[in-house]
Amino acid sequence: GQAQSGIVNVTTKSGSPKYTIYGDALSSSYTDPYGYNLYTLAVGGPIIPGNKDITFFLSGERGWYQDGEPVSNGITFNSIGYHSDIKENNTDAVWRFSGRTYFNLGAGFNLQVGGNYNDWNSRLFNYDYAKNNSVHNAKRLKDNLSISTKLSQNIGSSSFWNLIIGYQRYSQEEGDGVFFDNVEAYGDTVYNKYIPRQADQAGLARDADGIFNAEGWVDDYYRKIDNSKFTGDFNFTSQVGEHLFEAGFGGTYGTQRYYSMSPVSLAKNNAGYWSNDTTYIPAKTREERYTRENPTRYGFDLYGEKFDDKSAPILAPQHPILGYAYVQDRFELEDIVLNLGLRFDYFDSQANIIKDPENPFNGGSDPTDFDPGDFKKKPTEFHVSPRIGLGFPVTESTVFHAQYGKFVQEPRLIDLYPFQRRLDILINDSMFRLATGYIESEITTSYEVGFRQVLGTVAAINITAFYKNTQGLANQGVQNYYKEVGGERFQYYTPTNQDFGTIKGFAFSLDVARVSYVSLSLDYTFSISEGTGSSTNSSYVAAFRNENGEVPKVIAPLDFDQRHTGILIIDFYVPKGDLGWAEMIGANFLISFASGRPFTPLETQNLLDNFTNWGNTKGYVNSSYGPGTFRVDFKMEKSFSLGKSTLITPYVWIENLFNNLNEVQVWRSTGSAYTTDYLSTENGKILSAQNGNKWTEDYKSLERDPANFGTPRLIRLGLKVNFTSL
Repeated sequence: GQAQSGIVNVTTKSGSPKYTIYGDALSSSYTDPYGYNLYTLAVGGPIIPGNKDITFFLSGERGWYQDGEPVSNGITFNSIGYHSDIKENNTDAVWRFSGRTYFNLGAGFNLQVGGNYNDWNSRLFNYDYAKNNSVHNAKRLKDNLSISTKLSQNIGSSSFWNLIIGYQRYSQEEGDGVFFDNVEAYGDTVYNKYIPRQADQAGLARDADGIFNAEGWVDDYYRKIDNSKFTGDFNFTSQVGEHLFEAGFGGTYGTQRYYSMSPVSLAKNNAGYWSNDTTYIPAKTREERYTRENPTRYGFDLYGEKFDDKSAPILAPQHPILGYAYVQDRFELEDIVLNLGLRFDYFDSQANIIKDPENPFNGGSDPTDFDPGDFKKKPTEFHVSPRIGLGFPVTESTVFHAQYGKFVQEPRLIDLYPFQRRLDILINDSMFRLATGYIESEITTSYEVGFRQVLGTVAAINITAFYKNTQGLANQGVQNYYKEVGGERFQYYTPTNQDFGTIKGFAFSLDVARVSYVSLSLDYTFSISEGTGSSTNSSYVAAFRNENGEVPKVIAPLDFDQRHTGILIIDFYVPKGDLGWAEMIGANFLISFASGRPFTPLETQNLLDNFTNWGNTKGYVNSSYGPGTFRVDFKMEKSFSLGKSTLITPYVWIENLFNNLNEVQVWRSTGSAYTTDYLSTENGKILSAQNGNKWTEDYKSLERDPANFGTPRLIRLGLKVNFTSL
């Protein structure tokens, strides 16, 4: 439940009856310019020596990367004779810690207590800053904490239950790479020597050549997120005859906090001054200046400090509640295995939403402003999702399988809760985005049918056909509204469940067990992804550009429609005791390929225009496809035994072995990652002649956006040391 795509399930190791120590150092500092460094240390064993019923496991990891997102084409500015393989001021650093304890309490009971903590310090690459201003690349701090306690009991040999209580917290802070959380300094000439006027950096928008930001331009965005939730889950499993019965229930109680603002203008009127040498303009108080800027927020006060004032429901922290329960019976008959399940989902966002989106001020006592009477609590959602699966042998070596199920995913909470700032704008303005809360969960219906065929004694193939239909996908729609009943009509954009999407295709896999030290695994998927919208914002341009606000709905390939995807893994390993000096040598090739993704072709594309003003389309929605990608990764290691309990393993790991220059994103006017061909148009030629050679070279650099290219060849050397049974 609550997932429409992949789930990452983190399982932390448990301690063993004997003490173990594991270390791993991996670096590319001497083999490539990208500065990849990752160091790992883990220890485990009994808390009390010799007592295998009480164990622990602890691990720590430190990663530091000179370029957190390396690309194969690097950065080139011919206008100043500059080239670099790495992105400057694009470092990434992370600390990861995990721990787990296990207690065998006797009588079938055991207790596990564990936790994970991750801390990131990253810079966010901005290509507009790359020529002159990378020091202002945004800085992002993130930390993620999860703690859980699991109490289990085995009841006889055929039943057990688990009770899991947990807590999770995620926080994020993001701001300018120089000033970061010192928001009062962003637009203050006292702290920012480059800004031309107090609270106004318009003069730094472009350098002398006219394409990239000038030195000193501040990343005018500051954001804080603080989300947490308490979780609980109880599940019971029992084998009764030919029936494997499972049941469970659980839920989460969350706390959502959000804060963002554009700090440059905060410095306006932060000090008194003389106007025309005759009139003294006094400074505005801190409260007056923050009130004027009106940060986008809930769960934080005006200045970005946490607060829990429930007297202002829109500004208070939001508390979504999720609940679920499920039952499943897997029973085996003579020639068939049948899985029957039913899941119940409950979602209460506890959001305060506008009663009447068309007449937003008509529900309360003030017809020109918002008051409590204009809002209501969002209704609770309740969903029932059946799941059916079956499998039966067709022959001794062939098994048929099929399944059907419905799956529910809650909407993005950022699209659900209204912001007070946006509501305030609605009073005096229109044609902007506002979350009204009128958005529901997405529902996916999934069908699969296939078979598995054993080939001889060492190989098997699996072929599965699938079809998924998702209803209620969110996208930007247009809401007509009236500031006065019967008055002039205005519009704003809001997320609504207006789209649907389908994914159909088949998956093929071939697994070959190890024969003469070599094993092989091949996975290939052919899929077609179509629908009426690819993301929450894919309809924004149409809504913005069409005078009537109508968003045309057509079924077309979705942005992520990747028809062909394949992975081939070839693994070679010599067990200990075989082939003399070649024992414990391992080598692995991971070969991946994928077809290109679609885009809507344009007649022209001037990158200096706002994306809503790019040229007219010259084809159907997503009717053209970009080039495919191909990549080979290689890893090789050799282990050495030192005594009975020590293993040392040096290894080399190379990503993109052949340094393929994969184009992962293309310009819509050409289908190429290298150029838009705008400079070949009449307007482009005129601009090039008017602005000179440096402007032209910088425009060509702008076209060679690093985001258009994939990972370069990365060469890493590592050493693993493993002490066991100490």
